[in-house]
Amino acid sequence: MKKTELKFFKKIDEVFFLEPNNLGSQTLTNFYHSMTSLLKRMPFLIILPLALFVALIFFLNFREIVVRFVTLLQYGF
Repeated sequence: MKKTELKFFKKIDEVFFLEPNNLGSQTLTNFYHSMTSLLKRMPFLIILPLALFVALIFFLNFREIVVRFVTLLQYGF
């Protein structure tokens, strides 16, 4: 093998030897692992409703500013 290929395979092997994440507190670590496992399995079922909810709350609180901003973006593009 070439020298660059050996470097590449060495880097790939390093990726697989990462230690598990530890946030210092067992409660935080367990919460982190449960949330990341959910996001790995079904990201769009969590992210899309959350994004829609945040956008709705933002629109209800700052309606006039949001309308002006969207109008500005519409004319800009």
